Amino acid sequence: MLAADFDPTSKRIMAFVWHMSTITLAVAALALLYGGLGYLEPAVLEPLAVYAGIQFLAYGALHLFLVTTSKLSGAVYKQFQWSLFLAVGGTELLGVLP
Repeated sequence: MLAADFDPTSKRIMAFVWHMSTITLAVAALALLYGGLGYLEPAVLEPLAVYAGIQFLAYGALHLFLVTTSKLSGAVYKQFQWSLFLAVGGTELLGVLP
């Protein structure tokens, strides 16, 4: 992307958003792994899992909305990351909600 020929400000904003999204998702996954290995008390782990589950569901729902409204042929199948976000978020919430 950074080698593409368009506005340098837009390229830098896209790079920033990419890296911040990656960091956000990685930190949530690492926090859940840390808690799942028993390093966090259940009183701390449960709200963390709920927050991360909602975060992943939101990423999945937004991505699904964007690919279904993109007017790109077969985008739902070519850009299938939405299904993984929804699966992870749903599994997290199923594990902590009654």
